[in-house]
Amino acid sequence: MAKMMMFHVPEDKDLLAAYGELSLRHEHLTRILRMTIKTLANLEVTEALDATVYDGAAKLRDRIKTIARQRLGEGEALLKLQALMERCKRVSDKRNEFIHSVWGKELDGEPFRHANDHSWQPIPTANELTSLGKDILTLTEQLNEARLFGFLAEALAKRPVAK
Repeated sequence: MAKMMMFHVPEDKDLLAAYGELSLRHEHLTRILRMTIKTLANLEVTEALDATVYDGAAKLRDRIKTIARQRLGEGEALLKLQALMERCKRVSDKRNEFIHSVWGKELDGEPFRHANDHSWQPIPTANELTSLGKDILTLTEQLNEARLFGFLAEALAKRPVAK
């Protein structure tokens, strides 16, 4: 028998705060993905932002991989960047499961979310959302560090852009 669902917004302020923080942390990651394109393509900030204005995280990751292969060639730096992109994909996918699912509940039932595979899943806890947000923050910082001072900056310094 099908569930009779009503849309639901939890009243738990900690859960809602964690949900909002997760959204903001992911947008920070998206910005650093855009800035990675800026770095790889040797663009000005406004050029990179305008060129990627409506690109989501998946498209940005794909563009990074394409440009990185061209700029870096095969080797350690490319592989490290590809590994970072895979970790970014995993956290984005998990975030999308929570953010893009419909939250609801039955009249006297527990809250749930309707997942992309049409299954009914429990809504995440504030701790789960906070933990994922911390994972996203860590990746954002790792990627930014790599492009500004770390392995990516070093590799690009060895392969200047041809003019």
